[in-house]
Amino acid sequence: MWNLKEKRLKNIFTVIFISIVFFVFKGEILKAEVIKNYNVIILINKDSTLSVNEIIDYELEEWKHGIYRDIPLKSKKNGLDINKSFVKMNSIFRNGNPEEYSVENFVDGIRYKVGSADRYVDVGINRYEFNYVIYNAVFEKDGIYQVYYNAIGQFWRVPIEKANITVKFADNLKIEKNEISKLEINTGSYGEKLQNYNVLENNGEINITTKEKLSPDSGLTFLLNLKTDKISPTLLDKLKLIYYTNPILIIGPILLFLLTVYAFVTWMFFGRDPARKAIIPEFNTPKDMSAMFTAYINGVRDPKEILSIGIFSLLSKGFIIAEDTEGNVQNVKYNKVIEDSRKLYKEETRLLNALSSNENDIFSDGEALYKAGNTILKDLSDKYNNMVYKHNYGFLIPFFLVIPVFFILMFKGTRINQSNIFSFIVVFYIGGVFISILGSILKTIGKIPLIIGVCIVIFIVSLSMGVEFLIFSVYYVSLLLSYMKLIGKYTNEGLRKKEYLNGMKMYIKTAEENQIKKFNDIDELVNYFRDILPFAIALGVKNEAVNLMKRSIKLYNFEEAEQYINHRVYAPSYYNYELTRSLSREYNKVQEKIFQEKFSSSRSSSGGNFGGGGFSGGGGFSGGGSGGGGGGSW
Repeated sequence: MWNLKEKRLKNIFTVIFISIVFFVFKGEILKAEVIKNYNVIILINKDSTLSVNEIIDYELEEWKHGIYRDIPLKSKKNGLDINKSFVKMNSIFRNGNPEEYSVENFVDGIRYKVGSADRYVDVGINRYEFNYVIYNAVFEKDGIYQVYYNAIGQFWRVPIEKANITVKFADNLKIEKNEISKLEINTGSYGEKLQNYNVLENNGEINITTKEKLSPDSGLTFLLNLKTDKISPTLLDKLKLIYYTNPILIIGPILLFLLTVYAFVTWMFFGRDPARKAIIPEFNTPKDMSAMFTAYINGVRDPKEILSIGIFSLLSKGFIIAEDTEGNVQNVKYNKVIEDSRKLYKEETRLLNALSSNENDIFSDGEALYKAGNTILKDLSDKYNNMVYKHNYGFLIPFFLVIPVFFILMFKGTRINQSNIFSFIVVFYIGGVFISILGSILKTIGKIPLIIGVCIVIFIVSLSMGVEFLIFSVYYVSLLLSYMKLIGKYTNEGLRKKEYLNGMKMYIKTAEENQIKKFNDIDELVNYFRDILPFAIALGVKNEAVNLMKRSIKLYNFEEAEQYINHRVYAPSYYNYELTRSLSREYNKVQEKIFQEKFSSSRSSSGGNFGGGGFSGGGGFSGGGSGGGGGGSW
């Protein structure tokens, strides 16, 4: 038994020993991987771009698919400002032959993955050659052109035994000594200012070589200020640079201009209202619309307010009766009357069916009222869109299509792959859900708070993407909101209804004694004001209608019957807010319960950082400026 245990222990120790040896050996192999020579030739072009040719002798100690080269495209300037570069890769060679490569984008730069997943490269030294043009690496200030460039990046995963950097003008032009106003070179890890280099200015070139090996986290950066006329970008060169490095400055104005022209032309032909007629006073209530629909046409969108107007309409038509047994207008009881509802409008019938038959409280069924309120609001919306007003939302399609077009053009350097497509799908899905939630919130908090909230969100997001994106977003949102309002138009029928209602409002608000409708007896006056008061509430002129009734009573000498008239038109119910408060109380209970279940959580996240860049008025440091990055094998 003891021998068996001893044998098992030996086996365990053997496995542990082999594992340790394997990992140590593996680590030695990784340490043995090295860049034998890193040669960089930088040509300063007349158009203020840099043509860079990198020759990297990369020694592999085991089979790998190839190497990758990371190049940062963003560097921090002053404050929140970000300097953006663009790399145009011309070619990648391995051992003198074109080599397959793929492009991957990360947060602050681009990765060139050289090689194929289907094959391995030879063990030993492989010579990789990268030839590319980098835009926005040369800056100008007060006639001084500055090249602040991270020629050997700090993020190679292997040591570099030797590096050589040559800086010169393109087209065989020489860098004269009197053109150099400043040359500063730094080596080491990011932020360090070490002097691991030799520099030689010879034959119109600047040659920089390392004195000692560079560790995996070390690199070399130079800052060169030139007072020269050999760099003189044309206007076209500057526009091209802007397009490559910050395309929003070119693409944004073009897209916004096209959208503005589109908005104006479509509004001229499809969004202008029919010719309007002069508004004349109207005495009578409309025969083809309810008080609730009148309120909707007048701009009311709150379900509770719509329901309240419907209650007064049912009261005026006798489907709700008010009993004031005490005669003090303090304890009025409202009861539902079951009659032939066929003479009611559809929305009034829905409301009547939602009222409780409870003698003590017709609003006791809050859930039925809530459902009826939303259903009625939808019915009124459908009727309004079909009969009164055409929103013409189809004309908004270009506004929403321009968003993916904008981002595709913005990220034109990205090769479209499955991950990009998946990202677009996810973004649009989240956007759809977000818009749906906004639609639900809009019904409860109103347009103005919602618009303010959306603008705050856009402002916060835009700050992280730059001032240019903020300006683009503000103009786009302003144009979209204005266009949504302007492209809609009234139909001929809708405009006539709107004009009739404005005529009613005019009569109620401005009728003089010689213009007041003539009443032959008290019953005629009662019937008229019983009909018109719900419409007056819908049009927002309730107090004016009550005053008009008082003036009519006085004008036709019905003062002795004023109490009788008030009772017949249910005037106390219009003065006492208990009726509408009871309705709102039950409605709010259900609404709060639903919203607590519907909106319960929110999330947020942020992050990101950059290296230093832009025109440096002071000194440089290792890792600063454009270019840089690193790489490794895979």
